[in-house]
Parts: sequence; structure tokens; C-alpha cells
Amino acid sequence: MHGEYGNNRGKLDIWMLGITIVIGGQYFSWNAGLATGFVSYFIAYLLVAAAYLTLCCCTAEITGALPFAGGAYGLSRCTLGFFPGFIIGCCEALEYIAYVATTTLVLADMIVSSVPSLEGYEPLIWALFYITALWFHIRGGQVFWRFNLFIGAVSLLIVVIYSLGSLSFVNFSAYTAHDPSLYFVGGFTNFMKMFPLAGWFFVGVEALSLASDDVPHPKTTVPIAQVACVITLTVSGVMVYFITASLDNAGGIAGLASQLVPLDYGFELMFKITTSTATWLSFPATYATAFGFIWCYGKLIHAMSTSRLLPAVLSTTSDRFETPYIALLAGSTVSYAICVLVYCVPVINKYLFSICITSAFAAYTGQCIGYISLKMNYRNIKSSHFQSPFGICGAIFSMTVWIFGIVCVAGYQGNGSIEILSFLIIVGVLTIFYHAYAKKRQTFSAKENKVLLVAHVMKFNAARFNGKHKTKVVGSRTTKNQSSVGNAKSHATSKASNVSLVET
Repeated sequence: MHGEYGNNRGKLDIWMLGITIVIGGQYFSWNAGLATGFVSYFIAYLLVAAAYLTLCCCTAEITGALPFAGGAYGLSRCTLGFFPGFIIGCCEALEYIAYVATTTLVLADMIVSSVPSLEGYEPLIWALFYITALWFHIRGGQVFWRFNLFIGAVSLLIVVIYSLGSLSFVNFSAYTAHDPSLYFVGGFTNFMKMFPLAGWFFVGVEALSLASDDVPHPKTTVPIAQVACVITLTVSGVMVYFITASLDNAGGIAGLASQLVPLDYGFELMFKITTSTATWLSFPATYATAFGFIWCYGKLIHAMSTSRLLPAVLSTTSDRFETPYIALLAGSTVSYAICVLVYCVPVINKYLFSICITSAFAAYTGQCIGYISLKMNYRNIKSSHFQSPFGICGAIFSMTVWIFGIVCVAGYQGNGSIEILSFLIIVGVLTIFYHAYAKKRQTFSAKENKVLLVAHVMKFNAARFNGKHKTKVVGSRTTKNQSSVGNAKSHATSKASNVSLVET
């Protein structure tokens, strides 16, 4: 197979893909959360880091048993139902599309800050990014994966150079310990307002399960790569956080919170260069993050369209490269349109991050619920090639953090809850689309048949059994029911790909 879906990758490729997707968030935007204070924001960081670690352990365990390359919507259809699965899938897609737009806007701002003469050419800069990134994605195969290794390695290497090279200039006791913003600024309300920003350090790492059809042994490769990736990001995040805040930043911690590129000062000290030159060192990772999220929405939109949750045309793949070019182009068109909208109405940029992080938190919550349901009802999860050391307790903790994050967006942003209202409007539009279009057309894709159908059958039989048998069941009766599971599975496997699903 020559396309992006060529099944010949290993742990290094998937681990580096996670770095590519996420690492840019440690170069920009996270620092705005320091407005709540160094210690206060670090508490938020620790909570979010722990929530991502437990979430990734949950998703790794699921992938170790059910390596479905379609994202959270497939699992959610099994555990929560077809409509919630659709909404969660769309929340993930919205998250990825909006993050590409957000990162592309930041990339253009960085370029303009370094080359002021380019001000006013931002739409052209965005277009150049999308064109170059899409070329790699549509070309796919070795070209895509080699570039992924290159851009991810460069981005991570620059973080390592920054961290090690800045150590000689770090003086926490002199520059940070007595800063008025050391502990808590603005109290609990400001902590709640800034809490979601800690997501910048990790958002996107959950998407690595989408690579399950890119490797020959997904049940072992993807879980190990995903957990290794989130651990790597946690370590690099702590290094970046403490080192950046422990330099002699102009304006102290409060001044650092307002900088476009927080790593600039460390590079200036290290290499004796100007701010505009230092900013160039943040370009690769910023490009990489937007590049990585394009892969995410390309895979997800393609998968949802093969299940007929989205128009079937989006499942079209390139005859030559076997890549989902229509899904990639459609997602990129929407993402570019968001950039244009922000350019024409700049105030929207104020709300964009909160809307997409709410989408992420909602999708994460659904994944945690799905994991708990599988652990309780799907016996094959016990044979997963990866066992989460945190189990159901870890999923509950992670879900609690995500719900807490949604509360932070809904009630503490000081914008009249416009972010959560916008999110609810989007969900309302998606609900109309589902009932008007997707509900009567949805089906099981070939990948769902292969990976998830047995879970659907077990859920169906369990529900039917519980509904019909409220009294104690004798051993022979149980055996009969278990036999029906096998018969139902055999029948469904042969028929499901040819029929639409009708909810009752």
C-alpha cells in the first residue's frame, strides 16, 4: 500500500507523530495562563497533565483490545449510542479543525512580528501553509512519514536545546521567588478562567489511536507509543514551564504571560540574537502542530464518512496515493474559513480557543465514559495488550477534570458565557444535521465491522437478555444465551456492511 494508510510503521513513527501534533503548544499561548500566578497555573498544569496521562492510559487499553482507527466516535456508538457517538465524533473534528486555524493564525503572527513588512499578507501566509501541508498529506506514504519524523524531531530538539542552553541563565530565587505573581493572582475566579489554557501542553495526544491502521501491530504499537508520548510531553512541559519562568523576563511573570512567543528570551540570551531572529526558532514547532492536526481531521472525517455519518463523497481516496484527499481538502477549507472570519472580525479570536477546548473536553468525557462501560461490560478488554494502571478510577479522575474544564469555560471567562453558548449552538446544528441526514443513512464501515462489531453485538444481547430475564438464570439457559451471541455476531458480520442502522 503506497498511501498514508500503508500498514508499515513502528513505535517511533507513532510516538513522533504525537510529538508533531502537540509540541507546538509548548512554544506559544500556554504562557497566558501565568496571569493567574506561577504556583496557581502550575497546579492547573499538574491536574491537566494527570488527566491526559490517565485518559491516554484508558485509550491505550482500548486500542490494545479494539484498535479502531476512526477516533472516539466508534467507541461511543458502542457504549453511549449512535447519536452521542455522532456528536462526540463531530466534537473531535471541530477540535482539530479549530486548532489548525488557531495555530495557523499564531504562525502568521509570528512571521509578521519577525518581518513587519508582511503585515497585511496574513491570508497569503495561511494559504502557503495549507498548500504545503496538504501536499505532504495528500502525497502520503514515505513522503508523509519521513517529513513527520523530520519536523517532529526538529521541534523536539529545539525544546531540548532551549531547556539545556537556558539553564545557565536560570535563577529562580532571584527572578521568580519574590515576584508578586509567584503564587495566586486574582483568586479562585482567575484560576478558573485560566485553567483551560493548560490544555495547550497536551491537546491532540489523544488522537494517536487514529493511527491504528498505519501499523502492522496496532494493539501493541499504538498504546506504547501513545503513553510514551504523553510522558515525554509531561517532562518537556515541566522543563519549559520552570525554565521560562525562571529567566529575567521583562515585566516578570506578568510580563511573560502577555508575550506572543514565550521562548524568545531564552534564545536571545543563549545565542545573543535579536527577538525577531529568536522567533524564527519557534516556527518549526508551530508549523508542525498545525500540520499534525490536519492529519487528525483528515483521518477522522474520512472514517465518519465511511460510516455514512457525513456525506459519502468525503470518503473518497486518491487512486494514486490512497489518501483521503477530499476529507483533507474539506477540513482545510473550513479551517481556512475560520482564519478569514477571525481576520475580518478579530474579536472572534478571543473566543476561538475556549470553543475548541470545550469540544475537546466534551469528547474526552465521552471517551472516559466509554472506557468505564467497556471495563464493566466487555470481557475482551481484559485481554488488551496494554492494561491501564489506573483502571476505572483513572477514568473517573480524568472525566472529572474535563467536566471541571467545561465549567471553567461556561462560567468563568467573563464573556457572558458566549463560548459555551456558541458551542451549544454548534451542537444544536449538528443535532439537526444528524436527524435530518445522518440518522437514516448511517451504517457500519468495514473497519467498524472488523474491530467493533463484536462489542455492538455483546451490548445488544446483554440488553435483550437483561430485558427478558429479570429473575435468576440457570446454567443451561446462560449457555443458550451465550450461543446466541455467537450466532448474532456471525449473522451481523455478514450483513452489517450492507444495511443502514435505524435507531429505536
